[in-house]
Amino acid sequence: MDASAVKEDRTIRACSIWRALDVVGDVPVLLIMEQAFLGTHGFDEFVARTGLARSVVSGRLRKLVDEDCLAKRPKKEGRGSYYALTQKGRDQFPNALMMLRWQHRWEAASRDFRVRLRHSACGAETEPTPICAHCRKEIDPRDVDWREGPGLAQVVPHYERRRFNGAVTARRPGGRPLVDTMIELFGDRWATLVVRAMFTRINRFDDIQRDTLMATNILTGRLERLIRQGILRTIPYSAHADRVEYRLTEKGRDLYPVLLALLQWGDRWFSDERGPPLILTHKPCGHDLRMVVACNHCDGEIGIHNLTFEIE
Repeated sequence: MDASAVKEDRTIRACSIWRALDVVGDVPVLLIMEQAFLGTHGFDEFVARTGLARSVVSGRLRKLVDEDCLAKRPKKEGRGSYYALTQKGRDQFPNALMMLRWQHRWEAASRDFRVRLRHSACGAETEPTPICAHCRKEIDPRDVDWREGPGLAQVVPHYERRRFNGAVTARRPGGRPLVDTMIELFGDRWATLVVRAMFTRINRFDDIQRDTLMATNILTGRLERLIRQGILRTIPYSAHADRVEYRLTEKGRDLYPVLLALLQWGDRWFSDERGPPLILTHKPCGHDLRMVVACNHCDGEIGIHNLTFEIE
């Protein structure tokens, strides 16, 4: 085998989801960003509301400042500083809304609280809905085609060790984080890349392993966990019982808007002058797909600037 073949075997697709996960594919980062969207600004507040160790909060806040998702600013009165969302950080809000939407749809019965959202433009209580910006139709992943874009590249992955022991047990006043299951899933880069593979029709173990370059034991563990969570199912593809393909369940397909929000955030903030790595087409209207989050009452776009919330 020549050197170029060896190099190719050690690379993966560097789509914008991969690039976004370099920043947000981490449980403590997602917990801190959730609190930033809820209006938390001070270091001690982040520690109290996430339940994370002070050293972890300090390190992740520094990372988010370095990545220009948060800005550290001096207080106008008194000593000390506070953290404010930048435009890059605010642009992650659609991702947070799609996570919340998924948990409302699939885990409402298992929660002891509910987040009620109100769209200030129309005054109605709303559920965020992912729609095509062109035809205004709700997005179904089965209606989306994709092709390689000018910015697609193959990169040698560097999987940074991000240790976070235990389940998400962060605190908010009166209970758990708002999107704990989603934070656990998308805070695990490996699990997210498995789900990405499913949406690009990569369904067999060896093919997923080649697409992600995950160690086989790590891949086995992530597949087993996603099956237990009801996100994946297996179907045999030969007479041998151990030869199966992995397919998304309906619950798994409903993760698509979260991945799409990650993709669009990565496209906006990490694409170079060549353009996006992937181009999506919405088959019902034939246009390049751009997702917007809409109010299910008035169809108007919703975002951090026109949305209020109550937890009950």
